[in-house]
Amino acid sequence: MISRLVFPGLLPSLVSLTLDHVTLSAAELTLTAPLEHQVVQRSSPGKGLLRIAGELSEEVPGKDLAIEARLVGEKDATGWQRAGGSIVGKKLSATVEAPAGGWWTLEVRVTREGKELAAGRVGKVGVGEVFVVAGQSNSANFGEEKLTPQTGLVASFDGKTWRPAEDPQPGASGDGGSFVPPLGDELARKLGVPIGFVSCGIGGTSVREWLPRGATFPNPPTIESRVEKRPDGLWMSKGDAYQAFLSRMKALGPRGFRAVLWHQGESDANQKDPTRTLPGDLYRKYLETIIRESRREIGWEVPWFVAQASYHVPGDEGSDDIRAAQASLARDGIALAGPDSDALKGDLRERNGQGVHFSGKGLRQHGLKWAEAILPWIERQWIEPRTVAGGTEWSDFAQLPASHAIGWVGANVSTRDTKSWNGVLDEAKWGTPSPDQVVSRNWDWKISDEAWAAAVKEKGEGPREEVRFDLWLPEGLAVVKGMVVMSGHGSGESLFSRADLRALAAELGLGLFKFTGNPMQRGFWPRSLLLDRLRDFGARSGHAEIGNAPLFLYGHSNGTGFSAVFPSYEPERVWGWVSMRPGITFQVYQPGAVQVPGLVIFGEEDSFLARPSREENLAVVPALRKKHGALWNIAVEPKTGHGPGEKTWPLVFSFLRHTFAARVPADADPRKGPVKLKTPAPESGYLGENWDSAKGGYQELTIAPFAGFSGDPGTASWLVNAAYAADWQAFQREGEVTTR
Repeated sequence: MISRLVFPGLLPSLVSLTLDHVTLSAAELTLTAPLEHQVVQRSSPGKGLLRIAGELSEEVPGKDLAIEARLVGEKDATGWQRAGGSIVGKKLSATVEAPAGGWWTLEVRVTREGKELAAGRVGKVGVGEVFVVAGQSNSANFGEEKLTPQTGLVASFDGKTWRPAEDPQPGASGDGGSFVPPLGDELARKLGVPIGFVSCGIGGTSVREWLPRGATFPNPPTIESRVEKRPDGLWMSKGDAYQAFLSRMKALGPRGFRAVLWHQGESDANQKDPTRTLPGDLYRKYLETIIRESRREIGWEVPWFVAQASYHVPGDEGSDDIRAAQASLARDGIALAGPDSDALKGDLRERNGQGVHFSGKGLRQHGLKWAEAILPWIERQWIEPRTVAGGTEWSDFAQLPASHAIGWVGANVSTRDTKSWNGVLDEAKWGTPSPDQVVSRNWDWKISDEAWAAAVKEKGEGPREEVRFDLWLPEGLAVVKGMVVMSGHGSGESLFSRADLRALAAELGLGLFKFTGNPMQRGFWPRSLLLDRLRDFGARSGHAEIGNAPLFLYGHSNGTGFSAVFPSYEPERVWGWVSMRPGITFQVYQPGAVQVPGLVIFGEEDSFLARPSREENLAVVPALRKKHGALWNIAVEPKTGHGPGEKTWPLVFSFLRHTFAARVPADADPRKGPVKLKTPAPESGYLGENWDSAKGGYQELTIAPFAGFSGDPGTASWLVNAAYAADWQAFQREGEVTTR
């Protein structure tokens, strides 16, 4: 039952959302997802995606409605963040990233132009680990003692509602105890997140009863209610157990749980009527069918853990045939090895060791054995190398504080420099700036690691956020000659996985490295934060030379706070960098990076280009060209906004390729130490006429060798060589590179 609240401040029993009681607006919104005690499967060690759904009592007219959410715990809370989604008619749907852990109270509000129209909450939502439990009685509430979780962080789902995971588990057939509470407690203690279970077990079932409808077998199980005999003498499954199992998995959504925990086999092993016993080879065949078909029908490769389960009573303590069949699934990579439950005997079984089901002591031990199988595997999920797209990929995660990010540094570390801004100041739009405004517009901060550390000591490091790191190396690469390093902000996330970039990396002998998370993806201090990670990944991948390899940097929007700022601190490590649609062009103002070739790509219709004005943003690179001789160029992509498109990437890749050839010696070997990069003489390059903002659109821009350029050589774009100059010119003329 869903209850409604009159005031958002009251403690809710489940979910309620009402319009601001001060404005007395008429509409109400009731949330239907997530549910109280719901555990959402995390997608990384530190976060998961919450799906929010609800319904308004009446349609809310007008545009510019925003859905915002935050999570409040006993000790901390997230800030309000925009939830991606929409309100269509009376229906609200949205998604928002949530930190792992719990229990959280989810607060949701609907706003227009910053004014709150509605607010409400749902209590006890968790982001953690979710498991589906299936099989026969020892997975289905037939234990001798009913157990209760002790951590308060274990919940169960019956297909409609979530609740604390007290035995008997909802959705399973028995009314006794289970291994779920002790397993959930152990996982919650070790992982530090809530644990959810979806129990589907049915007592006494053979693997034959779990087959899809119509699957045939030569002999029936002991219980025949879920199978039927065909006229040709074969038996087949009615598919009822299989369909119920599928529906429970589908209700959790794609990748909505971690794994299936399968405990079954006793009803196929050593039956009193030998004609009901299932040979091991058929057990293997049928369970493999269930695994493969269920994966196909739910649409993803869900992992399975298969326990060793064939024990009956003392004197009948296991079937070598069934055990071998269960073990073969793990050996052949179809499933993962669960616990050896046959080894749990004596007083771990009911009736002082005389029964097939577990005693209370046995249930607790059984739960710990499941945890022993699951925990190391979960830890490996985050860091185990994977074969991906003709190469190998490694990942890692870290909880890093806000003090690493450019926004925190700008707010908390003084540059003591109010006079060195050299860009164009649009007085008509900005007026006369105060000294503080000048500092905020001057990103040439020259902040030392010592100054940063002192600010952190004084101000505190700020809240922590998960950062994900990914490395991809081409298959068969003997020596990593360079690294393309991307901020994952904006388009950097998808760029990392592009097939054309990976093909170029394989051709040139490069690795790809990406980080996602504000403490790094929007610029960071100290610079060793990146260099240390590269060394760590070099050790993990067996390519220690990554720690010495030269770098090419990419940042989109606020990711420019990485790609433009880092070369000013480490110009000797970077052979080139790209700022894609800078969110704040003044981040590019980095005199310390002028000898590192740079490309700044604007979108003509990008709203950020017009803030404060096109002229001011487009003047930053020419200002650095004129005053410092920066080896940089501007490209403006006509008729495009803030995001790059398919026609943008060939220019980026051309710049990468040609700057690599110009700066990285052909015989460079980072295995021997840091690579000494070549610095091109300005006269060796080409110059290009800058895009005219007044004309707009596609433009035929003049290019010429440095000495033969007829325009102003001090402000023109510097282009590394004739081939890149031709690509750059075609991009400005036609919106795409046509000379490849």
